[in-house]
Amino acid sequence: MHDDGLTLPRPGRAHVPAPVPPESRLYPAPAFGTRPELSARDAVVRLNPRQSAIGSLFVTGTRGTAWEDPSRITGAQSVHREQIGTVVQTPGGRPLVGYVNRDAVVVLRHMRQLRRALFIAGAGPLTVQTFDGAAAAIAGSLGEGRRTVLTLQRIGSILELRAESVPAEWDDGQIWREFGFTMTIGFVRRR
Repeated sequence: MHDDGLTLPRPGRAHVPAPVPPESRLYPAPAFGTRPELSARDAVVRLNPRQSAIGSLFVTGTRGTAWEDPSRITGAQSVHREQIGTVVQTPGGRPLVGYVNRDAVVVLRHMRQLRRALFIAGAGPLTVQTFDGAAAAIAGSLGEGRRTVLTLQRIGSILELRAESVPAEWDDGQIWREFGFTMTIGFVRRR
């Protein structure tokens, strides 16, 4: 302390601001479970941290799914179990994203291994459900000659779902490219 009453910072003790979580910088979006249907106009919902981390996220009505981990390892699978790219395995040996019967499933316990995923609508609507019974439906087409693609993005400790639309005649490869997915072929992950 100096004679004028001011306290000077101690040398070597710089103030380091606390890290800001990515969730705090997001624009407002409805909570998952409060909007029963996603549409072209109301296309985004966010799961809370609990919904994003417990149980599994089930997406019904897909013809295919694709995923990407934080290292940009990608893969895809059709509802008929045709697969390309690299599977992201959880520590328990299950795929992080895959199919159980005809439902696409994301194992949320290991969601930190996921960067993003997409779900391509089949002939009908998509439905999304979490462990707590929260659900939303998305029309299989968000307009004439269009097909719905549901995107899932991990932002910190929460997941965001967004209904998107692509031309109905696009095959899965064109959809993957539109959303920036390049399949990692022949990549073997060592643990």
